[in-house]
Amino acid sequence: MSTATDPGGTLGNAPPLRATTFELDSSALRRRKRGAESAGEASSDREQVDDVKEEVNWGKTPNGTVFRVPQTHSFVHTLSRTIHRSSLTRWTLLSLLSQPVLFYLLGSHTTVRSAFFLLYFAFWRGAYDIGFAWLLRAQSEKRLIVRTLKRWGWLDADAPTATGGADGLAWAKWWRCELEMKMGTGYAWAALPAEYNAWLVFRQLVDVVLLNDFVSYTLFAFSHFNAPAGHSLAMHLARWTLGLALIVFNLWVKVDAHRVVKDYAWYWGDAFWLMVMQHDLVFDGVYEIAPHPMYSVGYAGYYGLSMVVGSYTVFFASLAAHAAQFAFLLWFENPHIERTYGGAKKPIAARTPIDLPDESLSEDLDAKPVITIQGAPDLPTPGATEGESEVESELAEPPYSDAARKPRSDSSYSAISATTSSTPNGRKNRSKSVSMHDLTHRYFRKPVVVLSNLDLFRSADFALVLLVTYALAALVPALPQSVGLAAHFCHALAWRLFHSFGLGLLLRAQSKSKWLVRHYLKHYHYPAGVRDDDEPNESVVRSATEEAFKNWQVVYNLSNVMTYVSFAGLAWKTYHLPLDWTVSGTALRHVLGCLLIVLHVWAAMSSYEVLGDFGWFYSDFFLLEHLPSRLAYTGIYRFLNNPERSMGGAAFLGLSLISNSKLVFSVALVSHLSHWWFLSRVEGPHMQRLYGDRLRKDGGLTKTLKNVADKTLKTKAGKHGPEIRRVVREVRGSIGKVEERVSEAVEEFLDHARPMFSEVVHDTKVLLQQSRERLIITRVATDMSAYDRSRYSITLASSSSASAVPRFVVGQPIRVSWTAPANHSRKDWIGIYRLGSSTSTQVTNISSCGKWAPIFEEEYDGEKPVKTGEGDRVNDGDAGEVVFRGNQLPWGPGKYELRYHHDGKHNVMSRVAPIEIIAHKAKDNSPTEVRKAMTEIVCLALDSDPALVPKSSRAGLRSPVHGAAALDSHAKDVPASAAMSPALSASSTSDAAAPGTVVAPDALDDDDFILMDAQQAKRIASMCEQSFGVEISPDVVLAEPNVGLLSRRVLGARSLVRSAGVEVLGGEKSAGG
Repeated sequence: MSTATDPGGTLGNAPPLRATTFELDSSALRRRKRGAESAGEASSDREQVDDVKEEVNWGKTPNGTVFRVPQTHSFVHTLSRTIHRSSLTRWTLLSLLSQPVLFYLLGSHTTVRSAFFLLYFAFWRGAYDIGFAWLLRAQSEKRLIVRTLKRWGWLDADAPTATGGADGLAWAKWWRCELEMKMGTGYAWAALPAEYNAWLVFRQLVDVVLLNDFVSYTLFAFSHFNAPAGHSLAMHLARWTLGLALIVFNLWVKVDAHRVVKDYAWYWGDAFWLMVMQHDLVFDGVYEIAPHPMYSVGYAGYYGLSMVVGSYTVFFASLAAHAAQFAFLLWFENPHIERTYGGAKKPIAARTPIDLPDESLSEDLDAKPVITIQGAPDLPTPGATEGESEVESELAEPPYSDAARKPRSDSSYSAISATTSSTPNGRKNRSKSVSMHDLTHRYFRKPVVVLSNLDLFRSADFALVLLVTYALAALVPALPQSVGLAAHFCHALAWRLFHSFGLGLLLRAQSKSKWLVRHYLKHYHYPAGVRDDDEPNESVVRSATEEAFKNWQVVYNLSNVMTYVSFAGLAWKTYHLPLDWTVSGTALRHVLGCLLIVLHVWAAMSSYEVLGDFGWFYSDFFLLEHLPSRLAYTGIYRFLNNPERSMGGAAFLGLSLISNSKLVFSVALVSHLSHWWFLSRVEGPHMQRLYGDRLRKDGGLTKTLKNVADKTLKTKAGKHGPEIRRVVREVRGSIGKVEERVSEAVEEFLDHARPMFSEVVHDTKVLLQQSRERLIITRVATDMSAYDRSRYSITLASSSSASAVPRFVVGQPIRVSWTAPANHSRKDWIGIYRLGSSTSTQVTNISSCGKWAPIFEEEYDGEKPVKTGEGDRVNDGDAGEVVFRGNQLPWGPGKYELRYHHDGKHNVMSRVAPIEIIAHKAKDNSPTEVRKAMTEIVCLALDSDPALVPKSSRAGLRSPVHGAAALDSHAKDVPASAAMSPALSASSTSDAAAPGTVVAPDALDDDDFILMDAQQAKRIASMCEQSFGVEISPDVVLAEPNVGLLSRRVLGARSLVRSAGVEVLGGEKSAGG
């Protein structure tokens, strides 16, 4: 329920600053600025015994104008003083009094009255939660309200404006009269800035909406008043008592909240102007009892009044209105508070050292380290909280000056620089430097939270998905017998196919290209612990191999067990206990089936005795470089080369005999064929590649049978012996040909399916990219006759290279010079597009997807033009330079074109095509060259920001040669100078940092760099794949923000790929012999 002065939750919740670290804690409650010190009614921290002095408060507008804030008054105070003079007050009061009159007149039409007040309340509630949310968000982001009132001329009562005219002047005089009448002495319209007057105008609208919202809701509730039948008097009294208690509590929440924040925050004053030197976030009164009190407990009256009137209709309408208020909170209030009071942007990855004191020096730890904040005032640390509430430390004032407006291509951040001082007795604590970033990624390696971060190649995640799937399957209601049987059949078949083909293809990829190990190298961070006998890059590969193999063991065993369990379940569902064991060989089927099962178990146990864990889990697919490989022809392998080929499906055949089911037999047949394919196309080629001529051609049993057959044919067959041998050879050859053709068919299908699938994926990506580019409303100037396209031009920086096609490294800033004739628009802009994506050279009909820059970048705040007071046209001929950098650049190699556009529209005035963007390539695979290339990749991805790039590379940053981007078309590599950016000297990293820039914290390693957002990590990961042919997940980049660690990972991955017979050439992977 809204009260007469309720803004419906003008308060957000802000995290308090910790007294020792001054780090914002997102789990705490955020609150607006202390309103008791705002809007002209600030309270004093000192006891005032004699005369009470009015404290002077100062405000500041976005353009830096400082003014004295006059005292404001509540609506009730204004009503009592101005009702006889103010037309706005009279009309507001009339709208409020007319509602109870209408309520009385419609007393005999209860349905009409209920429906009318429901719609009337919905209108005012929508005006608040939708209308105010949109207006305030636009004001917070774009200053829409102030700009609109200025355009209408309502804020200039001295002379008519060019856009407002006489009507605007009349409105301005009326508003001046109204506001001076309501504000009283101490307020002068002309002496205050337009932002403050606009806020007062907006406040009048807020009062009208909130008062009508409160009255309409109250009358809507009482239009549904009833006493539910069947309730005793005690029940009615209890309901009314609890309801009235909630209403009283609601009123207390509103009154106490207004006591804390006053009119400044109550009416969203900080969306228009800011209080000077008052940025404390306070917890006091109602803000200490509930989060977001003006959005949560501040609407308890809704439910209290619902209980009083005893109506479910009112209750559900209250729920909807309360939900709309939370939407207001999420859509406007929280983003506005974060934008205004959120402080500096924090890095998402920075290996900033923390000091862990030595346990042996615990006696020296009584003196706590002193943490200082750069640019922060000296703040006392009292032993107890002074006053009634806890006050958060003062934050830096939000940048409202023009200097804080950043161009589209720049991104400035500020950070906290912490320094640990020595102890009071002058001794420095000895400490162990460690990074919280490293500790976090050591113990939390993409953990699964509910169902996020799932990776089916991790055994625990795979098992979790299975458990959830089976748990959901258990919720399926009882199925008819035939449907249930079909479900069990599909279940058993799916596990069989997954076990043979799914894991088989995975093992084959691991055998050919170390695919599974590379998957772990790509997605997971491994601490930089190096064993004595390892190179650093080999340590990373070893760790990834061990983790991949551990997870493979669990997944393989789980799949193996589920294959047998699901098959046994199908056999059980189809099995019926015979009534007569003597009919149709029933007993014989059971005996043979049991013997086959026993044979299968014996063969498996015998194989395990010989193979051990190493062979059972296919260790030679993973650990060949780490463990010696041996061929063992003992035990059952003395007689058979591969017992699984002949006896691996005995249990399935046995169960099909026992169940006497065609379904079971069909799955058993598929199992045998699937396992035969696995042995022939996965295990066989791998063994041949691994052991070569050491593989035995025939087992002992096969040799014996061949010898006996040869002797028999010689002694018994006589003259028919040669003929029988020929027939046997032909039959064997035919069987071999059938096996070969089936295998070739399966292989051909898989070989054809893989590129087709890759092509489908690639085409889908292209279509998605094209559809994103086509999502544009092309704006075209209709009359272009006054503009001569030949007088517009854009050129790239000159180059000494003779290459006809300018070349740039991915991420390298592109400097473009432009010229335009007189009368060209200040809104002209230049975009960069994929070559050929737009077929027309006159009009660009695709979106630039953010890859554009205005020719007057200083006149833009982000992507929005800023009014400069100058006209839209440039009277004289003009020329200038635009630099594409950061997100304005395409971060993928390819051919592109640049287009100069007219007046913020899509008419093309000039173009340059083609330009080529290439990936930086290391000259060779040496650690030095890989590290050098990685350093340049990181610097480019971080826009060569000296506060973010590694300390080891700052001295090497040089200004780009204007034409260094344009390289010789015959050059294979891009020189380092072509990838570097603005000049830096050693002084660039000094402590004297400019305001608004990042203060780089001390790092554990000179190779550490800082990531401010996930986009930078994605850039590095993408450029690593382009340059080295090594896939690295952005999560790994976040976990390892260190050039040396990433270089070692690249070297390890490349050596791993080469060892698998895949050659890596300049980022392109090709199958090797």
